[in-house]
Amino acid sequence: MTCVTLNPDIFVWRRRFFALSLCLCLLSKTTAQEEVASEGTAPSAPPQGVIAPAATPPEPSADPNQPPREIPFASQPYRVLVDIGISAPIGQSSLFRQSLQVELDESVQRMFGRMWQTEFQQSQLLIPADVARLQRIQVDEVLPRFPEQDVDKVFFLNIAFNGVYTEVACREYDTRVQELTPIRAARSYDLRAVPSVATVLMRDSFRPVVMFSRSFEDEDGRSMMELQVQAGEIIPPDSSAQQVIEGDVLRPFIRSMERRDPTKLRHLQVLPLSYIRIMAVDREVSRGLVEGVFVSHMAVSPFGGKGRRLQHIALRQRPTADHSRVRLVLQSRPDKPLIAHRMALAYQLGYKDEEDGPQTQLVSDRNGEVVIERRENHPTFWIRVYSGASLLARVPYAPGLLPFDTIALPDDSIRLRVEGELQLLQDELIDAIAVREVLIARASRAAEKGDVTQVNDLLKQYSAVPSRDEFVARISNIQIPAAKEAAARGLSDRRIVQACKALQDTVQTFFTDEKRTERQAEMEKIRSLAEQNEGRTESAN
Repeated sequence: MTCVTLNPDIFVWRRRFFALSLCLCLLSKTTAQEEVASEGTAPSAPPQGVIAPAATPPEPSADPNQPPREIPFASQPYRVLVDIGISAPIGQSSLFRQSLQVELDESVQRMFGRMWQTEFQQSQLLIPADVARLQRIQVDEVLPRFPEQDVDKVFFLNIAFNGVYTEVACREYDTRVQELTPIRAARSYDLRAVPSVATVLMRDSFRPVVMFSRSFEDEDGRSMMELQVQAGEIIPPDSSAQQVIEGDVLRPFIRSMERRDPTKLRHLQVLPLSYIRIMAVDREVSRGLVEGVFVSHMAVSPFGGKGRRLQHIALRQRPTADHSRVRLVLQSRPDKPLIAHRMALAYQLGYKDEEDGPQTQLVSDRNGEVVIERRENHPTFWIRVYSGASLLARVPYAPGLLPFDTIALPDDSIRLRVEGELQLLQDELIDAIAVREVLIARASRAAEKGDVTQVNDLLKQYSAVPSRDEFVARISNIQIPAAKEAAARGLSDRRIVQACKALQDTVQTFFTDEKRTERQAEMEKIRSLAEQNEGRTESAN
């Protein structure tokens, strides 16, 4: 919470503020009627509770039958709607609402200028108008009320008068990605400062939109992206309203539009655990052009690819908290948390880059949750999740963007089961090798004594010990069903094949053809020695 204290005498200043606002509204209304009357035309009144933005005259067209020229993305202002809810009885006054909207409009103009085309309205969703209701707003409620064809951004603004202070809370809704931001809130102890506080909250909640332009390689051979910022060529009056700066994090989205109507969205593809790190911003030659590095766990990403009626956009979102509480779950079972999984945070831009400092070691708790702190100069880094001694997943992450987040990881139960079965089989392999060596040693000692019966019995036991072909067959019996199950679940069997092949190589190392030939020759020598010693013993007797 941010506290703004300007004047303790609230009630005196409230009366002055209301009186001054009433005079300004009446004066402006009278002046507007006189101007319209002098021109001989009647003014078109805006809807009650709505202040329309200043109209921009359209450019003259040589042919009136031709459609209007499309404004370049870098010059398109944002169509912004501010949905205001007021919780105090004073908010029921139409005069107060209009005065507040006038002050808000002036404050927004001072902050964003022509970059925003702003309208205001009394909220029909924030009923009752409080922070709890603002928190409960869902996308399903917002989507039919604010279509993309009418508005780009919707700011839900809640103003609650508590007698001593005024609490202002804000959430942003983007119609193109159909997503709500977390709540930002602040307190003001001066009623006159409420419009300024609300504007600052809207600025901090605002998520600028950028569109993919092209891919290229920099001087170091790193793959880069060039993106265009919406309204990037429009300079806001307030420098703090700059849309994108170096080090910002963008979240990518792919929008597939309808074939017959390219203005309507057919499918929205969200790319989780994928980010764009801004490395450079052009402020002189081509305003609104930015360069960034695409950071993703996917080997091949669809973002930036070619395709008809596809829009590759990204939203800049600055952190709302110093940390994120992340829950690890299975992709196939989102209700099943991954408990006691070891994690290592590697501070690097790309997972192959050199790490900046030592890694941070974490372990998920009994709920599968872990708290990931933000780190200065590293808005994104890599999380390495381990399942036992094996690397389960390697994903990038930007903490602080969402207070509570979920990371869905691949199901590793099949591999763990295979590794357990292979470990038991490996133990049997070690026992078999040890038993063979013990039997050969005992047979050698029996041969020296001339005990042919014991030698034959020991060599018979030696032949009953599992051989190479038996171990290879058992490994195949483990691998084939596990690979089929993984394929049925849509999982990769690469690690299963690698684990089985490693044990097969071990079996081949102990049971080579050369060793088998040498052992057969050794067994023949033992039999011959036993027979010779048996004959000597009988002749001696």
